[in-house]
Amino acid sequence: MYSLFDSVFDVPFGYSIPRDRVVVIPDSQYNKLRAQENERQVAKLEARKEHHSQVIERLNEQISELQAALPAAEPDKELAATKE
Repeated sequence: MYSLFDSVFDVPFGYSIPRDRVVVIPDSQYNKLRAQENERQVAKLEARKEHHSQVIERLNEQISELQAALPAAEPDKELAATKE
């Protein structure tokens, strides 16, 4: 977001001084940063995996409860349904 303060640094005719910088760092520091990022990513994925596992467990419990509540199917109706 630009403000009036930013316009002070603009050169006439709409050309502005680039504010983006490229920072050169040693490979060892880059590799360390990448490893930290990978650790954070793995932690996030592990948390998501755990959450999904808990959801699966709850769904299996609900399915078991619903299946237990179903009345025993009558063989005659079951066979009639498969013949059609």
